[in-house]
Amino acid sequence: MTFKELLERITGGRFSCSGGCCGAAYARPACDSGEPDFDVLLIVRLIVSCAAFAVSLLVKSIPEPWPLVLLILSAVVAGYDILAGAVLSIIEGKYLDRTVLLTLSAILAMCFGANIEGTALLLLYQIGGIFVDYACTRTKHTVLDTIYCEQDFTHVVDDSGAEELVPVDSVQVGEHVVVKPGERVPCDCIVLEGRSSLDRSALGDFSGEVLAKEGDELLAGSLNRGGELRCEVTSTAADSAARALYNSVENGAKRGEVIPKSLSALQMYYTPAVTLLAILLIVLLPLLSEVSLGEAVRRGAMFLVIADPCSLFIAIPLIRLSSMCGAAKAGIIFDGCSAMDEAATVGVVAFDKEGTLTEGSPKVVAIKAQRMEPNVLLKIAAHALAYSNTAQARSVIAAYGDTIYIDLIENFVEIPGSGVEVRVDGIRICVGSKDLMTIKGISVPDSDVTEDYSLYVSIGDEYAGRLVMSDTLRADAVDGIGELRGCGMDSVVLFTGETRDSAARTASALGIPEYYSECDREKVRALLADVKQGCVKGRELMYVGSGETFAGSHTAADLDVAMAGLEALTMPVGTDITIFGGHVDRVALSIAISRYAKMLSMAALGGTAAVKVVLLIIAGLGFSTLWFSAFIDAIAAVGAVLVSILAYNGEIRQPKGRHEAK
Repeated sequence: MTFKELLERITGGRFSCSGGCCGAAYARPACDSGEPDFDVLLIVRLIVSCAAFAVSLLVKSIPEPWPLVLLILSAVVAGYDILAGAVLSIIEGKYLDRTVLLTLSAILAMCFGANIEGTALLLLYQIGGIFVDYACTRTKHTVLDTIYCEQDFTHVVDDSGAEELVPVDSVQVGEHVVVKPGERVPCDCIVLEGRSSLDRSALGDFSGEVLAKEGDELLAGSLNRGGELRCEVTSTAADSAARALYNSVENGAKRGEVIPKSLSALQMYYTPAVTLLAILLIVLLPLLSEVSLGEAVRRGAMFLVIADPCSLFIAIPLIRLSSMCGAAKAGIIFDGCSAMDEAATVGVVAFDKEGTLTEGSPKVVAIKAQRMEPNVLLKIAAHALAYSNTAQARSVIAAYGDTIYIDLIENFVEIPGSGVEVRVDGIRICVGSKDLMTIKGISVPDSDVTEDYSLYVSIGDEYAGRLVMSDTLRADAVDGIGELRGCGMDSVVLFTGETRDSAARTASALGIPEYYSECDREKVRALLADVKQGCVKGRELMYVGSGETFAGSHTAADLDVAMAGLEALTMPVGTDITIFGGHVDRVALSIAISRYAKMLSMAALGGTAAVKVVLLIIAGLGFSTLWFSAFIDAIAAVGAVLVSILAYNGEIRQPKGRHEAK
């Protein structure tokens, strides 16, 4: 074992910080996983150290130099891991690490006669660290527990047909489980027998209860509100939707810049600045006043204790985690800390209308056929769209409702945002937008070029007719746009594939002044770059589309938001923010959550900074002690940690109540 490995074993990771959260806590990192526990060895050490410290102070009959020996023993027992951490930090070039500052403060105090203060500093620092560590870990698990929706045990059907209650984590793919009324679905599965209604609000979908019947796919975490269901497991608990929800929040809080970039300068320069003040105090105070060198060193040592920046930033990772948990309960998933930071500065929101402001399920409302029966045109269009997975294709196939002869379909080509070209029984069929007809050289009669939302059909090289589609606005679309204006947006933009007149009516109904019509996917992506150029400096552009809009790639917008179904939990769409349940007001809510988290972070930082400023002033004037500075700093850290849970209970609950009541 090398010397460095020995030091790492002694410190046990207690004075390091993972996840970039600025040394959160004075003991275990705040972003560490695992249930809160107690370090028995540390507790025993502190008891022994306190006993030695008390004897050295209270037992007057002990001859010299034993009181000093007891103080040194107390300091070593309480802080040998701090000393090991300081040596390790120096080896690694971290000269201003908090263990180095703390060790230097204690050594300076003892060298200049403040033995009691130096020992008390180490003792109270360790004791305060226990409280800070516990507060951090408990806060983390308290908020994470709010999104935990897994069933711990489930009924598995064995080969004989008997039911056995087993831990969910032991259930394998292919096994049959029974979901009884009042239980949660244990794993993602398919219904084999039974009918029931499921509440999926724990997964963030507040659109109401859904019917589950034979052949339906169920997501883990859904609550069975009705009858008994027998299901076949399609994924283990570790790969289920409920576990994916939990992991997406826990991992998202660690992803990206945990400390906002706006605070990076403070994080970088705070400790060097206070350390420099400590040096100047030690050098200049004896020269400019009657303060002795020993007293100047004691005051400078207090500055070194206060130079530890951890209490300043300790609450920020927890505020982010609490905010993400609250957002997840409302059906909003942030991909990481950077997404949350950008959402707080959004000034322009652009919507791709289909699937966001509308239901995303256009219906065939009329068939305008040329030289054939309408049902024949519908049959031809349904065959042409058989391999397409767009909402329009699914609606046409559903409207047809008869057998699709797959063996007749050849050379299928899908043109994103425009339509499809395919050969059916050897004949070229095109189905799509008016632009697709133009590209393929198909002439559409002027009488059929209307403001209706239509899919045009050509057979061979001739125009055959069109399917008139209708995609209704979501019930909360108008209110959702209104809430965005209430958030102080500079502009709201609409992209739609409708004709200009139809787009104008839609934009007017929604109260959106800026809109772009006849947009396919490529045109939208090009226009986004232009919209971004017009954004006010420092104000971000958010683009909201359906999950199918992005196809795994990012746009020119600063922030991509997908409104998707719950299946996106297990098959992520790769956007910065994902919104479940189809509620437009969740877009405004995601911005409000981010802003509230930012405000709360600044408030926690400001409160802790005020405490540090007061500590620096009274330390510089000589009215404080080393142990008092360390203790109050720890109290400020605990207070900041407790404030962080407000990020879950604050802005998050207010706007969503209307949908929760459903």
